[in-house]
Amino acid sequence: MKKRVIFDLVLLGAVFYTPWWTVAILASLGAFLLPPYYEIIAFGILIDILYGARSLSLGGMLGTVAAFIIFLTASYAKKAVR
Repeated sequence: MKKRVIFDLVLLGAVFYTPWWTVAILASLGAFLLPPYYEIIAFGILIDILYGARSLSLGGMLGTVAAFIIFLTASYAKKAVR
């Protein structure tokens, strides 16, 4: 439980202080290493609220869609590996 909270705080700091690709790598690691990591969807929504551009496709929801895709891909990868 402590690992999950610490990882969430690290990922939250990464959302504010690092480039998007660092957040994507950390989120992918969290989705693969932790049990169902539903928090990734919340971080995707946070990224959209902070940095989402309405002029892009999907109406500024690219972070949420990417988080959902990472979540699904990691859950299928976990089943295949374990």
